[in-house]
Amino acid sequence: MNVASRPPTDTQPDALQKILEAAERTFAEHGFDGAGMKALATRAQVSQSLLHYHFGSKGRLYEAVIRNRSTLINDERRAMLDTCDLSAPDGLAQVFRALYAPALGPSGGGRAYARIFAGLIAGNARDQALVRDNYDETARSFIAAIRTCLPRVSGLEAAQIYLCALGVLATSLAKDGRAERLSRAPETPRTNEELVNTLVRFALGGAEAFQNE
Repeated sequence: MNVASRPPTDTQPDALQKILEAAERTFAEHGFDGAGMKALATRAQVSQSLLHYHFGSKGRLYEAVIRNRSTLINDERRAMLDTCDLSAPDGLAQVFRALYAPALGPSGGGRAYARIFAGLIAGNARDQALVRDNYDETARSFIAAIRTCLPRVSGLEAAQIYLCALGVLATSLAKDGRAERLSRAPETPRTNEELVNTLVRFALGGAEAFQNE
C-alpha cells in the first residue's frame, strides 16, 4: 500500500459512530440536500478525507445513517415481538407496544431521527428504496403477528393496519407539544410510557374495527 492509498488514521469504531451521530443531526436539521460534506465533517470533528474514505459520498453516508438507526430500532422491535403472547387477550396490544416503544425510546434517536423518518415516509425514490431495504423485513413480521391476532382480516388489511399504526407513530415522534397547544392544555411533557399507551389504545381501536366488519 502506498502512502496515497493509506486510510486516515482515525478509523476506530467510536470515530465512525461519532460520524453517524453527527450526520444524523445534520441531516435532520438541514435535510439531505442542505447538508454538505464539509459541514458534516465539521460537526463530527473529523476530516473530510475520513468521510470520503469510509462513505465515498453524501448519499452513502445518508444510507449508513438510516441503516445504523433502523438496525437499532428493528433489533429491539424483533426482540420485543418475539416475547409477545399472540394468543393472549392483549396479544395485539403487545404487538403494537413492540412497534412503538423502541422508536420512542433510546433506540429511536429522538427528535433528530424523527425528522429524517418523517421524510422517509413521504420521500422520493431514494427514500422509498431505503424504507424497503431497511424496514420491510421487520414490517412483514409485524403484519404476520397482526394476522395471527386478528384471523378474520386479510393480508392486505393487516398491512393497512400496520401502515396506519406507523403513521400515528410518525406524527408522535417529534414530541413537539402540538397536541397540548391545540387543546390549550398545560404543556406537561408526557413520559414515553404514557405516549406508548396512548398510541396503543388508538391503534387497537382502528385494528379491531377491521376485525368487526
